[in-house]
Amino acid sequence: MGTLIKTSALAGYYQLVTDLGGDPAVILRQCHLEPKKVETLEGVISHRSEVCAIERAAQALQCEDFGLRLAETQDASLLGPLAAVALTTTSVGEAMEKIIDYLHWFSPGTAMRLQRCTAPQQSLLSFEVTSNIPRYRHYYEQALAVLNRILCHLAGEDFRAVEAHFSFQSPLPQSRYREVFHCPVKFSRAVDGLLLKTRDLYIPIDTDRADLHQLLDQFTEEVLTDHSFNLGYQVEQLIENLLPTHNCSLSTIAQQLGFSPRTLQRQLASMGLSFEQMLDRARRSLADDYLAEYEMPLVQVSALLGYSEQSTFTRACRRWYGCTPLQRRKALLH
Repeated sequence: MGTLIKTSALAGYYQLVTDLGGDPAVILRQCHLEPKKVETLEGVISHRSEVCAIERAAQALQCEDFGLRLAETQDASLLGPLAAVALTTTSVGEAMEKIIDYLHWFSPGTAMRLQRCTAPQQSLLSFEVTSNIPRYRHYYEQALAVLNRILCHLAGEDFRAVEAHFSFQSPLPQSRYREVFHCPVKFSRAVDGLLLKTRDLYIPIDTDRADLHQLLDQFTEEVLTDHSFNLGYQVEQLIENLLPTHNCSLSTIAQQLGFSPRTLQRQLASMGLSFEQMLDRARRSLADDYLAEYEMPLVQVSALLGYSEQSTFTRACRRWYGCTPLQRRKALLH
């Protein structure tokens, strides 16, 4: 199966293929993916299957800009949790470095690197697939377009990369790329990435910025859509979605639900609940889901559960089950 990623990496895919007149279920099955899993964005899938799904859709629909279109639909689903990360930092560069760490666990088959001052007054944010997967154009275009959108949200609406670089050629006109990246795009380059003005990395992150909070609010609304109005259930949903960002705190969730931390604690207490117990229960439940995926490295399981150290996850596992994560995995598989 190879490296595993969260199914939310294909957010917007099902609807986009449908809107373009295709049958997403047929294409997904060709890539050994369960259509319902992608439609509901539940669980994990292989990185190879994600790349396959994007490339096969582009071919089946004869849509030369499918990767770019997919990136244009992936605002709240992918960028919302990253707003929670960014709001804990002081500058665009610091935010990107934290997001790079987060995305490494979210998608371990890929790597990003921020190289400051690679040229006078310029820096390079590069992207590459590290697993043994063919270099498909549509996947790289989608990934780089998402990175560009992240930077636009962090640095402000006036942000423009100096250039976007791709290692391949493309049949698309330059005008289509300019619609997405708002800068010149160069092909047949040594790396895939965004050339940035170094000064943009020092733009301060204003924790009161309305657009970042709006993005986080939009994400929260999407997470809670069609869910029960029961407060406890809403808190559970937000915990599960924010755990991988390592910013799943009482204060963050209270803010998203329109409470002060103390008020949220009181509301939960009136229902016989506590945030700490709910956080622990969510981690325990998700731990079994991830451990059952035998190819997922334990260090990735730990990170997706919001633990900064694998040893902390090991202690939690001993408390829950009286055994180590590896022993629990073996028990789940037999």
